[in-house]
Amino acid sequence: MNLQLSDLWTAAGVLLGFQVTAFAWRISQEAEVADRGDISWIPPADYLNLVAMVITALGCFVLPGSSLISIQAASKLLGLSTIVFVGHSISLAAHYELFNPRTKRTYRYFPPQERIAVVVVSVIAVAYLAVAFLYKSGSRP
Repeated sequence: MNLQLSDLWTAAGVLLGFQVTAFAWRISQEAEVADRGDISWIPPADYLNLVAMVITALGCFVLPGSSLISIQAASKLLGLSTIVFVGHSISLAAHYELFNPRTKRTYRYFPPQERIAVVVVSVIAVAYLAVAFLYKSGSRP
């Protein structure tokens, strides 16, 4: 595959736009909560999005743009960022305890559903990194 830096930047720019938009929306939601006098916080699910934004910004723009990593490595980091960002959405649903319709929401900072989701996303991200960086293209059995 002949990936160009401009192609990577296009895809990463779109992803980063979604990531920033999602985070800005979450901040506005929490600002409304604070305006009502309730406790506001950034749940752990949103930290996944922050991590994804850092991976995208550094791994897809800064490092390859300054020739510190290859375009192939940057494309793998784009994949990682995508996994973490999608995991953020699933973990955010878990934060609101939406995966068990039989129970009421507890309004805890880090409810069990979210803990499970964040751990699963983290395991998938580490597994992806191991496979992506250990697998050499062209070395298929």
